[in-house]
Amino acid sequence: MNSSKLKAMQTIHLAFCLAIVAMAATSYLTVKDRVYLDADLNQNDVFFPLFPLVGLVSIALGQFLFKKQLSNLHERSADDKINKYQVAFLIRTALFELPALLNIVGFLLSGNIVFLIAGVVFFMLLVSARPSKQAIIEALNLNYPDTEKL
Repeated sequence: MNSSKLKAMQTIHLAFCLAIVAMAATSYLTVKDRVYLDADLNQNDVFFPLFPLVGLVSIALGQFLFKKQLSNLHERSADDKINKYQVAFLIRTALFELPALLNIVGFLLSGNIVFLIAGVVFFMLLVSARPSKQAIIEALNLNYPDTEKL
């Protein structure tokens, strides 16, 4: 993997993050006059607590699939490991973005700021999953000659 693959993953990650920020900003500007806070579980909003719970499941599934994809790479070549990492990264990133966007849509439809707060929490999890050279080296257990491919 040359640095262009790492840069491509970082660019894709940035695009996912910017999409969430743009959606959140647009949603807030759209409903800023009817924003309220209601975390009561007995409220009539059909999306609460469904959207935050779906978000938790999505995060757990994304992390599980990521680890599962990387668990059987011990005997593969460095290039194969890196290609599998890219696939696992894209799956995890998509599943980390889903709950943030879903909760922002919930905020847009209801005006309940609890959804926006949940979306920000899920967004922070996505930001923390940014690919870095060191994280890839550790995840794939790469040694010196292969680390130079990053």
